[in-house]
Amino acid sequence: MAKSEKDIALEIYQSVYESSNKQKKLKSNTFWKSFKVDSRQPGVVQRIRSLLEDQNINITVKSGDEFGKENSRDWIILTLDNAPSPVAFVDPVSMPTIEWFQEIQARVFESEREVETYFVAPILEKLEYKYDDIVIGHPVDMFKGVKRIKTEADFVVFNGPSRNLENALLVIEAKKSDKDITADHIGQAKSYAHELLPACYIVTNGKQIKVYWFNGTLLPDRLVLDIDRSMLREKWKELYGYASKEAAIQRKSRIIGRIRELSEEDSILDSENDSEM
Repeated sequence: MAKSEKDIALEIYQSVYESSNKQKKLKSNTFWKSFKVDSRQPGVVQRIRSLLEDQNINITVKSGDEFGKENSRDWIILTLDNAPSPVAFVDPVSMPTIEWFQEIQARVFESEREVETYFVAPILEKLEYKYDDIVIGHPVDMFKGVKRIKTEADFVVFNGPSRNLENALLVIEAKKSDKDITADHIGQAKSYAHELLPACYIVTNGKQIKVYWFNGTLLPDRLVLDIDRSMLREKWKELYGYASKEAAIQRKSRIIGRIRELSEEDSILDSENDSEM
């Protein structure tokens, strides 16, 4: 099965992320061949740029030429945006025991349900979420084209028993461990996030954990953490600073505040337009 442009952009991101300086240089002809682009039409160039920007990758051309119009021997420089810092806590972050990390690391998951039960659920508990916060298989109404469809997210985590959008903190999509996380998986979680407005969304297959900060509909979402399960203990404080209940509540408060600001700005503009008529 041929890889989609989204999956190629995700692979490029992974390569940049794993480099020591979070940067990768590709000859122009190599870059465009990777996307199977023969003719750099403006629409195609913009589509590729958007796919990479969705992965928080900045694109520059070494010669200074416009991206897409550079010579085939020119260099395209791909640089990963710095992720926002996790929330810093006054009190020490709650760390699970070494035995807990060892047990999580040793587990073998034979199905998506086992990833949900034996990986996601224990991590949520250690991130300070309670039973009343977590909904498994939360229904989501979405538009596909002009048709409204009903689907469900694997996990939606709220602040308490209320299921109002203002209390939605996390959206989590779990996949089988024998499947790599693809752009479609990330897109699925993102589509749920656009309906539920969480603080962040997470995609995991029990081996890899990707955490995205949700930025609403006006700015691109930000990939803030991308770790292998073997790095869970090493990166726990970062995960906690992005996705713990306290961190998510703080982040969600800022999102709600920004939405209200935009609503007020729209109301002022509507009033000014009405007064001019």
